[in-house]
Amino acid sequence: MRMLRLHSPALLACLLICSTFLSIITHPALGQSTQILVAKQDLLQAFQSIQKAEQQGASNTDLLPLSIQLNTALKYEESAEILSEQGNASGAYSYAVQSINLSTQVAVAAEALGNEAQNSSSYRTILAYTIAIVAAVFSTIVVLEANRIWRIVGRRRLLKAKINYRKKVR
Repeated sequence: MRMLRLHSPALLACLLICSTFLSIITHPALGQSTQILVAKQDLLQAFQSIQKAEQQGASNTDLLPLSIQLNTALKYEESAEILSEQGNASGAYSYAVQSINLSTQVAVAAEALGNEAQNSSSYRTILAYTIAIVAAVFSTIVVLEANRIWRIVGRRRLLKAKINYRKKVR
């Protein structure tokens, strides 16, 4: 039993060292450069940013240019993948970098649009609540003070009325 306890930390250490070497030695994917993998990840992140902006209330007209740019970035990534499969590493790298740059721009712009939409939505909500509170206070005052208001209006009518004190001569 003691032997097993001494060997298990050593076995664990060997396993850890081997897995570290294997993770360093392995290549990203068959024939694909790391730039293409980064481009795919950035495309996914940009797509998720657009979806999040839409959920936060950004308008479709604001998101349409971003969707077009994201489609262009997707075409760049597909071109990079095709060139990588054909063995053209420099062309694949160039298209992958273009895709990464465009995807990053789209993600940043979509996040900004989403934040702006969320802020304006919060402003509209605060404005609606304020109007509702003011209307409630005003209607409460009108209902509770209706009798007093009618008395004041009646006095004013009486004061404005012209009273003729002369007697009519026949």
